[in-house]
Parts: sequence; structure tokens; C-alpha cells
Amino acid sequence: MESILFYIMAAIILVAGVTVILHRNPVKSALALIVVMLSLAILYLQLSASLLAMVQIMVYVGAIMVLFLFVIMILNVGVEAPFPGRFSRRAIAGLTGSLIGITLTGIVLLGTSGSNSIASPTVDSDFGSIERTGELLLTRYLLPFELISVLLLVAIIGAVLIIRPRWPVTSLPTELWPPSSDRPSDKPESSKIIAGDGAEGFSAEDAG
Repeated sequence: MESILFYIMAAIILVAGVTVILHRNPVKSALALIVVMLSLAILYLQLSASLLAMVQIMVYVGAIMVLFLFVIMILNVGVEAPFPGRFSRRAIAGLTGSLIGITLTGIVLLGTSGSNSIASPTVDSDFGSIERTGELLLTRYLLPFELISVLLLVAIIGAVLIIRPRWPVTSLPTELWPPSSDRPSDKPESSKIIAGDGAEGFSAEDAG
């Protein structure tokens, strides 16, 4: 039963992955990528890695892919239009990918058949649990865990530097900002003129 479920999920992942690459509609490509992430979560559950499965669903499907969809909708990215020479490059990429897939499949089949078959490894009872994963992250793999945090911080800073304006905000052209309706008028406004001691203030119109 586990083998059947694995092959079903593997087939779904392959079909959805090919759809992500070949489909010209970015929204449908993003939805196909969500299917890939969900199928991977099921494979993690099959490997008794429940924490990885939940992280896969909450982080990748629930956060990152939703962010992708928001960006696609905000930018209003349409269907990609074909251009000359596209088919030849797709054919070369498809042929290369097919050769790599056939090679990897042959290696797996040769490694799991005959006397060279790989024995099933023994797994601890707490493998993939939250307690065991947290213990390993904060003891044995503490340094790589912190380095990944620094790497993410550097990526955030780099993204902010990339998207920041190329010119100061105060030097925007007057044609763009502020709007014509909100610009101050060139005519001086009526102001109050304060007279000497004991005199009441009067406006410029009254003085004229």
C-alpha cells in the first residue's frame, strides 16, 4: 500500500511540475506548484516526518505560494506570448531533461535489483517528531541553523535595497507630484496685517 501511494504521489508531482514549467498562464503555474507542495507533504507523512509535512503545508503552501499569487495578481501578469525561436529551445530543454530522467531511473532500477539491493534503514521511534527535531536544531545543528537565519536577513536587506527608489523622494518631477489639484496656488493668499500698538488687525483687501 505504501509503494502504491508513493508512485501515485510521484506521478502527480511529475505532472504538476511539468505543468509549472510549460504552462504560459502564471496563475495556473502557481496553482500547479501548490499541488506539488501538497504532494510532497504527503510523501513526508509517509516517511514519518510529520513536522516537515506540517511545515511544508503552512510555510510553502499557506504563505509563500499565497504571496506568489498576490504578486502575480497585483502585477497583472498575463499569458506569456510566444516569440520566434522558442520551440527549438523548448525541444532542447525537453530532450536534455528526458535524458537525465532516463539516466536517473536506470540508476535507481539497477541499484534496487539483484544482489545490490538497498536494505531498508532502521528508523528510531521518535524520528521526525517535533521534540527530536527541535533538539537536533538547537544542539548538533545550531551553527547551520543560525547561519540560515543570517542568510535570510541578508536576503531581506538585499530585497529592500533592490526595490528602493533610485531618486530622492523630494526630487520628484512636479508633473507627477503633487497632483495639480493639491498644488499651492501662485497667487498670495489674503493675510492679516498687524498694525501698531492698540490697532486691530485688518486684511489686505481692507487696506486696498
